[in-house]
Amino acid sequence: MKKLNILFLGIIAVTLIGCTNTKQRTTDSTAPDMHTSEMVLDYHGVYEGTLPCADCEGIKTQLTINDDNTYVLKSEYLGEEDAKFEDKGAYFIQDGEILVTQDEDGHQLYYKLQENSLALLDDNKKLIEGDMASLYILTKVR
Repeated sequence: MKKLNILFLGIIAVTLIGCTNTKQRTTDSTAPDMHTSEMVLDYHGVYEGTLPCADCEGIKTQLTINDDNTYVLKSEYLGEEDAKFEDKGAYFIQDGEILVTQDEDGHQLYYKLQENSLALLDDNKKLIEGDMASLYILTKVR
């Protein structure tokens, strides 16, 4: 009788362990959300805006994102003479959300992909916050 009780308890234990493992596999097998800004947004085009400037009236900015993973960044420092600059380089998308431009010298700028706009990020790839946050947005014009 003792052998039968031990066998019966063993069968119950194996059954319970099997049920627990099945629940874990079901929970762990959920597919990750593969929805990213890169996949959804048409981010190629021309973006414009006037960025804040510490020692001028602002930086009139035009960023062109091309289909061939190149970009052109035109900057004009308002209120300054001969203060127009043009940078060219390559870009890539990081984590499906951040557009990274890299000029010929290796300098990188980070932008958050948004619908019809790009938000300039800080050097730590974080959104700029506070009262001036809206001034760091480039709007898609074409």
